[in-house]
Amino acid sequence: MTFEAGQVLVSDQDFESAIKHKVLVHVSQNGVRQRPINTISGYNEKTITLSDGKRILREAHIFRTLTEEESKEQQ
Repeated sequence: MTFEAGQVLVSDQDFESAIKHKVLVHVSQNGVRQRPINTISGYNEKTITLSDGKRILREAHIFRTLTEEESKEQQ
């Protein structure tokens, strides 16, 4: 599975693929970034675990891939 720039991750399949391909994600709540850009290391029905060990509530946050601009900034 390939992700579009800025694609929101919703399904278990999205999260599994993001883990497998070590996709950098942006985590926000109400339009405010909550964590530094990171990869996902695990998930369950309630939480998403980032590679820094922080667990984030799945239903309260938006997880998305980086936009093209954010990707350029990471290089």
